[in-house]
Formats: sequence, C-alpha cells, structure tokens
Amino acid sequence: MATYSGNQWLVYVGQHAANQGILTQNSDGALYRMNLESVNDIDFSAGVTQEFLPRTGQKVFRQTDVFTTQNGGSYTWAFDWLVDSEEILQLLLRSAMEVDGATGLINILGTHAHSSQYVYNQAAPDFSLQVSLVNPDASETRLLHSAVVTELTFSMDTGTNGGRLRASGTMYSGYRPTVGTNAVVDGSTGSNTAFAFGIYDCHAVEVATTQITSKSFSVTITNPCERIGFRIANSIDGEPEDYIRDRVDVTGSISVKMDDTSVAQLPFWLAGTSKSILVGDEGTAGGGSATDIFFEVAQAKYTGHNVDLGSEGGVFIELPFQGTATGSEKLISVKLT
Repeated sequence: MATYSGNQWLVYVGQHAANQGILTQNSDGALYRMNLESVNDIDFSAGVTQEFLPRTGQKVFRQTDVFTTQNGGSYTWAFDWLVDSEEILQLLLRSAMEVDGATGLINILGTHAHSSQYVYNQAAPDFSLQVSLVNPDASETRLLHSAVVTELTFSMDTGTNGGRLRASGTMYSGYRPTVGTNAVVDGSTGSNTAFAFGIYDCHAVEVATTQITSKSFSVTITNPCERIGFRIANSIDGEPEDYIRDRVDVTGSISVKMDDTSVAQLPFWLAGTSKSILVGDEGTAGGGSATDIFFEVAQAKYTGHNVDLGSEGGVFIELPFQGTATGSEKLISVKLT
C-alpha cells in the first residue's frame, strides 16, 4: 500500500438524497466538489465508547476486560473553506439556518421553531447533508450521511485572501459513517457556480445605520444538534430516532475605524441597547435590493468595545456582538448568491 499525501483527498457535499437516516450514496450529479486547502477526517471520538473494566481474579487486564461499542454514538466533521461555490454555500446555509431554499435573501426569525425534518425515514429531508471524503485508497472512502451544520462561521478580512469570504464550521450526524469503496466519479459530479465575493464587494458597511470604514467582519450561526432515541437503521442497532436542535445563536465581530460613529457605540454597549450591523453590497435594511452578498443583524447587542491601538493602519475598534430577535423580528438576514 502506498503512502499517500493529504493533498490527494477529495471532498464532495450534497443534500442527503435518501430518506433521513437511510444510507444511500448520492448520485454523482447531486454532489458538488468542495475545494479545500486541507481535509479533516471524520471525528469518531464521540461515536465510539471504549472502556477498560478490570475485573477481579487476576492482576492484569484480560482481553475480555475491554468493552467497545458504537451504539448511541455521534460523529462530526470540521471544515475551513475559501468560498468558491455558490451551490455548496447555499447547502451550508440551508442546513445551519433551517431555511428551505437559500438561493435568495433568507432570515431566521424570532419565531423560529423546531423542525420535524429529522425524524427517522422522513422523506426528502430539507436540511440534511451528505459528505464523501474520497480517499486515494479507493476502499477507504468515508461517507457521512444525514448530517447537519451545527456551526457556521463566515469571515472576511482585508488582509487575508484578498478580502474573500471564508466559511468554516462543523457538521454533525448521529448515524454511523461508512468506510468503503469510493463510488464518486469526479467528472460526473455537479458543476459549481463560481462565488468569489468578499469584503471589497461590500459597499455598505453600517453600524447603527451609519456608514463606517471596516477592515474585518465575522459572524457565526450556531445551531446545535443532539440525537434522540435509538432504533435499528441500515441493519445497525442504536441509531437515532430523531434529532433535537437547541437555541440558535448568532454572534460575531466587526472591526471598524475609530471615529465619531464607532466611539458612540460605547454607551450602547454599557446600556445594552440594540443596534443594527449591516455588511453587504447595498445598505437598505432588510436587504431587499442586495445582489450577491449581504449580512444584517438588525437587533445586535454589543458584548464589548475594544480599542486596538497597535494597528499600523490606524486605530480601530472591535465591536463583538450577539444577535437577538423577538416575534417576527429577524435574528439574521443573509444573501449569498
């Protein structure tokens, strides 16, 4: 067997095409190649319980004193990606935000409710993804199915990657991944639509509805997931009956030039006042006229006001924030298309 380079791995992502929890390899045309600088393996650490239970009768471990099971386990896969595919970007957004369809402006509302899409055998689950990690050793390809994005961070910095948008995060599945023969043909997978936008395309950067100069912006959507119950699925004992996703959190940070606008945010932080943060290719609240890239946290609560005196490019203020929403208010609005 050859010694392989990490650069030989390929990653493909698609919406999980089978019913929830049913292991079926997506057709190639339903998968998109995710071009990563480095590939992480699936994290099996929460999927395997191994215990050493020394029992009486002798002073060393017996072979039978070691207990290992995958029943009740869960699995995660982490990624860090310079965004270059509109299709993959929208799949990630759809899963993290639990919004059916992400090709236009989408929102998480204060009335965001639990989804029934994760019940075992649910047909055409809206928010579940499938990931194939194609190993150059064809018999060792990993397939993670019925997975959801539990954390998704978007970041843009004028000093990194020419200001281009990066996406990083974690996918979670309560179903066992498979390790087997590669069934993906690279030339038959779906075509990616180029997405090369970033902070330099964001002509509107506003804090408290006032235009301001910024050098970096990041926002994280956290939508945790836990498996519920156990059943037989894919002839495997101990697979989940459902997922539960807890409170959705939106947090982030924007670094802005020290001026009258940014200095004026300090009393709002101290008073706990809600202010809007908007970064996009147009400045209308709600993003109705945005074309390609738009983020708005309409009721942001500042969680700090940190002055950076050491920047060679001048004095900047970091404004970390937490998103909030009540009723029909929008926790976050996003358009990436």
